[in-house]
Amino acid sequence: MDDREKKRRLFVGIQLDDASRTAFAGVSKDLQRTGFAAKYESPEKFHVTLAFLGNIVANQFEAIASALDGVAAKTAPFALTLDKIGAFPHERRPRVVYIGAREQGAPFQKLAQSVRGSYAALGFHFDDDSVAHVTIARVKDPRAQLRSIEFAPIGFEVSSLSLFESLFDPRANTSRYEITRLAPLIASSP
Repeated sequence: MDDREKKRRLFVGIQLDDASRTAFAGVSKDLQRTGFAAKYESPEKFHVTLAFLGNIVANQFEAIASALDGVAAKTAPFALTLDKIGAFPHERRPRVVYIGAREQGAPFQKLAQSVRGSYAALGFHFDDDSVAHVTIARVKDPRAQLRSIEFAPIGFEVSSLSLFESLFDPRANTSRYEITRLAPLIASSP
């Protein structure tokens, strides 16, 4: 297999600052203390996903990075607040546990639509709408209902888009995420 055929697993998201990452880690620890059984994500992996692109071949990378830059150039920075714990597909039989937003907010929705629209133009398909959330745990055997915990809303500034690559580490039997492109949000606020 030559370099043009080598696959890369990519997704577009929002990188978190240290303060919000620490706050999300605190909520994760609070949930762990309730005894809720799950595989908890390390804080280094916390992010907000906008569009999962999947496995792409290397020669698609420049078009993907260019689309990211184009969306960022048309988007102004904004604040996002995550204020609830939830689960996919639902809280009664959780598979993925997250910290999310009761209100997605117009700036987040517009950004998510712009990102997905740009990648749809490149041939990518998305089944569900993007939901503002940070995954904190994964449940292998979803028999227990998600436990409710209270926490102060966690707000942070969205000032850039990141193109992440998911890299599997066989020694740790998990993936890690590396940012392959960072695009600052540079448009002026309306």
